[in-house]
Amino acid sequence: MSGARSSGAGIATADPAPVALAIWVSETRDAVLLHIQASRDVEPGSVEVRFAGRKTVVLARDVAGRPIRSRALRLPELVLEEGSSADYDTDGTLVMTLRKQTAAEDAGPADDVATDAR
Repeated sequence: MSGARSSGAGIATADPAPVALAIWVSETRDAVLLHIQASRDVEPGSVEVRFAGRKTVVLARDVAGRPIRSRALRLPELVLEEGSSADYDTDGTLVMTLRKQTAAEDAGPADDVATDAR
């Protein structure tokens, strides 16, 4: 299965994402780790991660320029994109480290509420 390819136009739309982009999550006390394993058909530098609340999806392009995407995944915690980092694991998996959002960061500055009430 790992070496299978198809050039048929109808097959290209039959859900290529799980084969091309595999993603899974782990976590530490302070961070959520997003593991992204891309097949050799993924264009280097085309990987993009999108967040919507606790949901994430990985988008990329294959070497022919066709868009591909991972399955949507629910993160165990809300994360902050600021301060995130990415590095490759020894097996070639891209690992994004995302800081967990704390309750204080979620609430925002207390002064803004008092100012708005006036």
